[in-house]
Amino acid sequence: MIDWSDLQFCLAVARHGTLSAAAKTLQVTQPTVGRRIAAFERKLAAKLFVRTPRAWTLTDVGRSVLQHAERMQAHALSAESLATGRDAGVVGRVRMTASEWMICSVLSAALAPQLARHPGLCLELIADVRHLSLLKREADIALRPSPFKQKEIAQRKVGVLSFGLYASDAYLSRYGQPDFERGADGHVFVMATDDMNNLADYEWLPPLAANARVAVRTNGREPMARLAAAGIGITCLPRYLGDATPHLRRLETPTRSPERTLWLGVHRAARTTPRIRAALSFISEALSHLQHLLNPAL
Repeated sequence: MIDWSDLQFCLAVARHGTLSAAAKTLQVTQPTVGRRIAAFERKLAAKLFVRTPRAWTLTDVGRSVLQHAERMQAHALSAESLATGRDAGVVGRVRMTASEWMICSVLSAALAPQLARHPGLCLELIADVRHLSLLKREADIALRPSPFKQKEIAQRKVGVLSFGLYASDAYLSRYGQPDFERGADGHVFVMATDDMNNLADYEWLPPLAANARVAVRTNGREPMARLAAAGIGITCLPRYLGDATPHLRRLETPTRSPERTLWLGVHRAARTTPRIRAALSFISEALSHLQHLLNPAL
């Protein structure tokens, strides 16, 4: 009979691509992961992975095993969600993922009174540009500026973000006001890296900055705001962050700035667990109170 723990090692390597990344997720050493995979392959008398210096990739047999393992994991996690936390009340850990700027600038200021009402709750906030999977229980709750596509995810709209272009007074003194009708010719921008997902500025910004130079790219709104405030260039920021950052001035643009709807998602099997239900409720409440700052255009 196949040991479920063997499948967990297999899943981790398949998802992360390297032994070191899988080991970090599983909280074991890299050699342990290698030994467990080798022993599992010997038990099955089949090769599950092709080893290369850069990554481990699944063989055809490995892909078949992975499909079964993922189904087993989904059933196990659903059973766990149904069985745990129902009698404990609002006690224990809730893992929530959101962007770094949302955690640092929005949630950090809004959650104190909410958490004080639930002293037995530990909210674990995971700032990551990646979209952590609710299906695989990498997080319990996710806050994103785009809807969830999986039918297993229950979601609700919790706000609207509006965006704008910002530059510091020092930058504007040096370069002058940009002419966005001419593609901001002669100006400098701070842009997001390509690994940031579904950004509001990806379609809106290129025509406005067609003739500008990109000086810096970075993978977070917080560093973009700091770089712009330091006078390095113009950048696109959520109004909530840009309006609150010292030394930044919002610039007028010829086209309407974009907006993004904020979605709060949770696995359907987990949403009735008391601690998760409470977290969903007070996060929604906190964002509702901040809506006039998230979208000042309202």
